[in-house]
Amino acid sequence: MIIKNRKFDLRIWVTVTDWNPLTVWYYKKPYVRLPAHDYNPGDILNNFSHLANNSIAKYGTENNNKHEIEGNMMFIEELQELLIDQHSQDIYEDIIEEKLKTLIINTLESVQDTFDYKKGCFELYGFDVMIDEEFNCWLIEVNSSPAMDYSTHITEKLVK
Repeated sequence: MIIKNRKFDLRIWVTVTDWNPLTVWYYKKPYVRLPAHDYNPGDILNNFSHLANNSIAKYGTENNNKHEIEGNMMFIEELQELLIDQHSQDIYEDIIEEKLKTLIINTLESVQDTFDYKKGCFELYGFDVMIDEEFNCWLIEVNSSPAMDYSTHITEKLVK
């Protein structure tokens, strides 16, 4: 899916407080990460139009973007509004959010037997997920100990 002429992914924070039984806490406010450049399918080598990771996007500056997006991030509510405007329905809450939860649970269940853990401890993960035009969710990667710094105005508000 393309929004504001750009690819995007969601960073979703997930806390696992127990692996057996699997106990998962899903932070209901993921944020939207966008590449620094507008999407151009003819320019496959331009990392700034294909990669939404902030450690890459923060170096991409371009003056001909159709939409300026401060810090290359948005709050999930802005994505929801864009989807409501396009589809006259809250696609995020009605369709996508449940698919995200299923993806997270399936991912964690697939590895839960491989973890040695201590009771009373927890682990924070950052799930990076893309969404296609049919609202399917695609896991890019799971980050253990995801960055929790104030890299943009979006992360500053959420991390606090």
